[in-house]
Amino acid sequence: MSSFGAEHMKAAAAMLAPDHSPHPWHVRLGGYRVDVSIIETIPQLLADGWTEVMQTAVEVWAVGGVLAPDFSFVTDHDDEMVEKRIAGYQIGYNKEWARREVGGHWHDFKDDKYQEKERYIFADMPLSLKRAIVSRWDALHYDYMENHPEARYDKDFGYYWRIEEGGVVVRVKMWDGADKGKCPDKPFSEDWERAGLPGGLYGSMGRLVTG
Repeated sequence: MSSFGAEHMKAAAAMLAPDHSPHPWHVRLGGYRVDVSIIETIPQLLADGWTEVMQTAVEVWAVGGVLAPDFSFVTDHDDEMVEKRIAGYQIGYNKEWARREVGGHWHDFKDDKYQEKERYIFADMPLSLKRAIVSRWDALHYDYMENHPEARYDKDFGYYWRIEEGGVVVRVKMWDGADKGKCPDKPFSEDWERAGLPGGLYGSMGRLVTG
């Protein structure tokens, strides 16, 4: 079996497609998405689940309670890695909090009492609570992977689909704005190419892939 690296995929995506390209559809699709950032590959279902875990943890934290971990994963990481995982979530949380604060977007909460939101510093949580959070995140991750057989994850690449056709294996980055949790197939991919929509011929961010 052969495989295509990032530069090969980008070059393939630059070819006139889908009708006049010598490259398979999944190679072209991988090329279109090669510049999708790692954070953009996170499936929305997972992102929502992780957020729900953190919301529950914050409620428990506020009353000094205890959040039960997922015992299948609670010992998978040392303390340093647990802290790093929480710090990574804090970065994304800070961006969203700042967007709402600066842009005045708190109005999307229906009740007046939610017009302003406290900014939480998750580093202040007790380590036992952080570990419970991370264990629950991991449980959601592995559940998602189990229910999506073509899905894979690499910390340096992000979430992706492993697509093999004609003896050629390609890592196609997930892009949930188009995929909606389903591994792309040839008709889906070529429809996007012909339409010239984001994720198709003009690339994941709406620009032509030129190699």
